[in-house]
Amino acid sequence: MERFFLRTLPPMPFNVKDGFVQVMPWLALINGVLGVVRLLKVFSDSYAISIGVTTDATFSLLATAVTVILSLLAFTSLRANRRRGWNFLYYAVLISTILNVLSGLLDLPFGVGEILFTLLLSAFELWVLFNIRERYW
Repeated sequence: MERFFLRTLPPMPFNVKDGFVQVMPWLALINGVLGVVRLLKVFSDSYAISIGVTTDATFSLLATAVTVILSLLAFTSLRANRRRGWNFLYYAVLISTILNVLSGLLDLPFGVGEILFTLLLSAFELWVLFNIRERYW
């Protein structure tokens, strides 16, 4: 994947990389906190609990839970510019992509938009991650 995102796609300017490196820990923390809020709302919603959760919603919730955990774990490492934080974000993107695509496949034909949006957003996230990877040791 590194070859595709670094050699095929255009490189990111240095000042933009620097901005992403400075902002990335805070984006991970915000993503983690908002994800916790979302999970608490879903699990406290009595209507969702009473009717049960569908399979595609289960994949979406699982993706959110994994992304939340990995984002919160990445925060301190990203602030210290350590590769461990970058790895947590990388795995969060991969796992979230896989589970959201599965969720969209279970909801076909209505899930086509979800699949396309997931793939486009994940491609952008991976492009950013691979461009700033050199800044983490």
